[in-house]
Amino acid sequence: MAGLQALDDAKEAWLVDPTWQTLRRYVEDTLVLQDPVELFVAQNLALDGLLYPLVYDRFVDEQVALKGGSAVAMLTAFMPEWHDESSRWVDAVVKTTATQSADNKALLARWARDWEEQAATALLPVAELAFPAGGHAVLDEVREQFQARFAKLGVTN
Repeated sequence: MAGLQALDDAKEAWLVDPTWQTLRRYVEDTLVLQDPVELFVAQNLALDGLLYPLVYDRFVDEQVALKGGSAVAMLTAFMPEWHDESSRWVDAVVKTTATQSADNKALLARWARDWEEQAATALLPVAELAFPAGGHAVLDEVREQFQARFAKLGVTN
């Protein structure tokens, strides 16, 4: 029953807690996008590109594991591995799409810039919850890594 209570508490937080509302809005906004490539950029490139490094590389590895939560790190170890693998696929799709035309490249750059900015805004309250002494700074570092990744694809952000 404790597990069910945890799920109920998480659902309540997702639906009501101000910390999660900007991220919830981001997710809901992406679910109604008409263009499948924009959806791909919004979810797989921008949001995942910030969320996974923030949560798994920074929070789980640098906070949870070092404070006695090695079991959590072990249980979630597959997540950053999966993200690394899927990132290669996402990058290949973006790079291939960008090389098809100058219009594609410009549109991808605009979408990536816009959705990455929205994702960062949505993740800031989560970063501040996870890193009370420096959530904004940690998120800025993750954003710099994302922007470097995007620049390597040959699409300026």
